[in-house]
Amino acid sequence: MEAAAPAPLTLARMRTTTDVPTTTSSAIDAKAFAADAERITNNVLLDEWLAVYADDAVAEWIADGAYERHDGIDQIRKAATAMAGVWRDHRLHVRKSVQCADEDTVVLTWTGGFDGGDRQFGTEIWTFRDGLVIRHQMYAYLDVRPSTALLARLRLLATAPRLALSLLRHQRRAAKAAS
Repeated sequence: MEAAAPAPLTLARMRTTTDVPTTTSSAIDAKAFAADAERITNNVLLDEWLAVYADDAVAEWIADGAYERHDGIDQIRKAATAMAGVWRDHRLHVRKSVQCADEDTVVLTWTGGFDGGDRQFGTEIWTFRDGLVIRHQMYAYLDVRPSTALLARLRLLATAPRLALSLLRHQRRAAKAAS
């Protein structure tokens, strides 16, 4: 016996009462979405976060080079639950702002940090279909420092030694040529 095909995905099937903000033309209201995303993150509202995803959504998250891909709401739920636990334990607070948007995509950047810190920066690309997220790409940097800071230079040296030494060599040449 074949399983019945899943019902078409509609806004009526959302998992909670949270709605993705839309304008009268059905385009995503990017500013309202950013405000909701910020509120959901800062208050660790897991159910509201998960409600924006379609059942077949894909989430790709990179934090300081560590890549994760989650296919479908079940995998996203598991990963988001773990991430929300970290946010709660370490009091994540962010400020999100819209960089650009069109009818089906919103690009946000965010700054903030854990435990009162402010060294984090991230970019998120949210792609929508029928008012729900079908793809969420997030790129997070957990300890942003000036490129001249010793810790930043050591981190680059540890992760890409040849590139770090090449960069230093070219920076010295450029400084010498400018003087």
